[in-house]
Amino acid sequence: MLKHALALFLILPTLVIGVSLLEPLEKQVGNDPVSLGAVAPGQTLELKFSRDTGVLAAINPATKKNALWDQANVVKATLPEGWTSRDSLKYENPLTVYVTVSPTAEKREYTFSVVFLDEYEGTPAEAAHFKVDVDPDVVELNLDKQTVTAGIGQPAVFLLRAKSRSIASDTFVIKATGLPYDWQFKKTFFLPHGSEQEIFFEVVGNIQKEVAFSINVTSLSSPAVMKKLDAKVVTTSDLMQDAKSSSLGLPLFPSVEQHVYALFGLVSNLFFK
Repeated sequence: MLKHALALFLILPTLVIGVSLLEPLEKQVGNDPVSLGAVAPGQTLELKFSRDTGVLAAINPATKKNALWDQANVVKATLPEGWTSRDSLKYENPLTVYVTVSPTAEKREYTFSVVFLDEYEGTPAEAAHFKVDVDPDVVELNLDKQTVTAGIGQPAVFLLRAKSRSIASDTFVIKATGLPYDWQFKKTFFLPHGSEQEIFFEVVGNIQKEVAFSINVTSLSSPAVMKKLDAKVVTTSDLMQDAKSSSLGLPLFPSVEQHVYALFGLVSNLFFK
């Protein structure tokens, strides 16, 4: 069946009349390739399609019901080198295919095709064509405050704002580099395609000092998708600063002093904002 569909695809590459794309954008597919937008190296596209063919079922037109696509298959021969894909399941709704960009893909435009099959209702196979712009710069990141002050042993909390302009969702890891002491804390977050998020990241200073360092945000799909943000933590031993910092997280002190600092944090937030 697949060989037959591929043969039709090669013979009739522009006959696309009944394919509706639902995600990552809604569009009725026509004869020309559909431009999906930007995607980064290593990221995976998730394309969802309606099963409705838009034409009446040929085997029983008296029912006046449209035929349904039974499966969507990525045409492997159209994939660029190093790219991989996964076809939809049969009869799933919506039909969903996955295309993973090569982690080493260069920055430029690429195309690929998907063929749609109807096994039982007489609709000829249809092919849809898509193009994407591969670009590692698909995430905007910034810090709410570049410099944060905290007490010794207290968390200095940085607020990151992330905005995706990719058509693929992705997971990122945050870590600090350049600190004069060993700080192994990492944080991961999931960023859906086209979304915005706020993420808190903590750094704890164990010495009274002003330290400049970097906050690195890297995609788990490819190290090519990475942003470095300059930051600074100012660590003080001031009691009131310690009290305010204690309201942001659990102080790293013995249990008796934890309760005292928790009270300081409450009082500082109520009366010394």
